[in-house]
Amino acid sequence: LTMMMWRRVVVLTAASSSRTTVGASSLRSSSALAFCPSSNNQSKNQQQKRRQEVTPPKTTTFLHHKQNIHERLLSTTTTARQMSFFGGASEGIPRINKEAMAEIIDDVSSTSREESNYVIIDVRGQDEIAYTGKLNDCVETLPLPYIAQGALAMEDEDFKAEFGFDKPALDETLVFTCKAGIRSQQAGQLAKMAGYTDILDYMRGSNEWFS
Repeated sequence: LTMMMWRRVVVLTAASSSRTTVGASSLRSSSALAFCPSSNNQSKNQQQKRRQEVTPPKTTTFLHHKQNIHERLLSTTTTARQMSFFGGASEGIPRINKEAMAEIIDDVSSTSREESNYVIIDVRGQDEIAYTGKLNDCVETLPLPYIAQGALAMEDEDFKAEFGFDKPALDETLVFTCKAGIRSQQAGQLAKMAGYTDILDYMRGSNEWFS
């Protein structure tokens, strides 16, 4: 009887140990399963953070794009340095197209030189103008060689007696034109040397005007 009781105690103890071991194993498995999702989330967060660090931020905004457009528009004005016929480089004279020239001519012819503040000067020779005709009756004639000889530095009375129209004032805007835009550019440079500051150059001249 004593032996049987002892065997029963041993069996019960073994069964209890087995249940304890199984319970501990189950607890460890549950802990491992509970831990895995957290590790996965942390790993995903780290990967997303690395991708954000590698991917550059988008800095192009509508306002920046609009500003760039505005800068490009400003850069289209001909204020760049151009080659001077005197040699070397000179500050560029703003150049205008046919549409702008037509607007200026219309402004002068519909009002007056005084009201518009424009003086339009054709620097071609008299024979060239006689062949094609004037761009408009409001356009004055002053051939380039006379400008190069200092016509714009003459006294007002002498200038009018020589060329038949009032000498341009320093605060008027001079608009030069020629046959193809080369001599008018040179005239603009000479006018600038004579003290004029508001100067425009019709870039393609009579070749385009009468085409």
